[in-house]
Amino acid sequence: MLRRVGFIGMLIVLLAACGQAAPAAEPTAVTEPSAVAAPTAASDLRQVTLAMSYIPNIQFAPYYVAAAKGYFAEQGLDVVFDYNFENDVVQRAATWPESGVAFATASGTSTLLARQQGIPVQTVMTLYQEFPVVFFAKSTTGLKSPDDLRGKTVGIPGNFGESLYALLALRYASGLDETAFPVQEIGFTQAQAVLEDKVPVAIGYAMNEPVILREQGEAVDVLRIADIYNLAANGIVVSELLVIEEPQLVQGFVTAALKGLRDTLDNPDEAYELSLGFIPEAQLGDPALQRQVLQESLPYWYSEWTTAEGLGFTDLAVWQATEQFMRDAQLLPDPVEVEAAFTNEFIR
Repeated sequence: MLRRVGFIGMLIVLLAACGQAAPAAEPTAVTEPSAVAAPTAASDLRQVTLAMSYIPNIQFAPYYVAAAKGYFAEQGLDVVFDYNFENDVVQRAATWPESGVAFATASGTSTLLARQQGIPVQTVMTLYQEFPVVFFAKSTTGLKSPDDLRGKTVGIPGNFGESLYALLALRYASGLDETAFPVQEIGFTQAQAVLEDKVPVAIGYAMNEPVILREQGEAVDVLRIADIYNLAANGIVVSELLVIEEPQLVQGFVTAALKGLRDTLDNPDEAYELSLGFIPEAQLGDPALQRQVLQESLPYWYSEWTTAEGLGFTDLAVWQATEQFMRDAQLLPDPVEVEAAFTNEFIR
């Protein structure tokens, strides 16, 4: 049986953390909010804000490419990349125009949680077609299936966000209960903890911690949650009011973002170089590692259904499965109307 997760006590943390896409490094403290517009922005363009729940990072490459190559400008937009590092990007998008935030990067799980609370937002474009969180271990550990976790301590950053979702989803799909393996909170030290054998297994992002370990010369086994129970992941979230009152604005943003995504997939070397213009050197870290992080991210941004339906497609079946899991895990106390939580009208 799944452990009951206290909904009220966790809602604020989950809304904050589960909207964050895969970080390419451990969280870095920032002294004040920052908002960065496209370097080539013209004064006659309409300025709109994209709120991000992380610092400037290679994970946002498709949006950087869209700005650098003028795709947003072609749509009459000057996009400001807003790195407030706040806990409420979904709420800020929901309260447009008062908030000044038209678009936000957040996960499908965040959208479902918000709508459960009566916050009127929709996902209008999905970037991560597969849930990017993984269990990982040194290859000598022998991690090939969920059953291999039995008796092994699993390190988790904390009982919040997408790492917690990954843990609960694995238990949910595999039938492993809390007695199957112990879980230890280790903060954002997953790669180092596994490297130093402090824990045999840890939970992290496919394009982050396993990449770090491989750069250290360590062979790594990865157990992808997407292969066990895929969950609705990161995309672009807007208020329902924006969709109703300014569909052309939403269309223009999504059209440009998808062109940036296509170019990133087709030419990741170019995308990497263009992205450097938006990432301060102090937050870049190891350039070679970040280039590999981008490469490892690419397969998560397309899938068999994007081949048929187009990039940015939101799959109803994935969202229905996510909503069912969240209710069974007591993360959602009541059903959410999944069909109203997203739309594919702007990716066509």
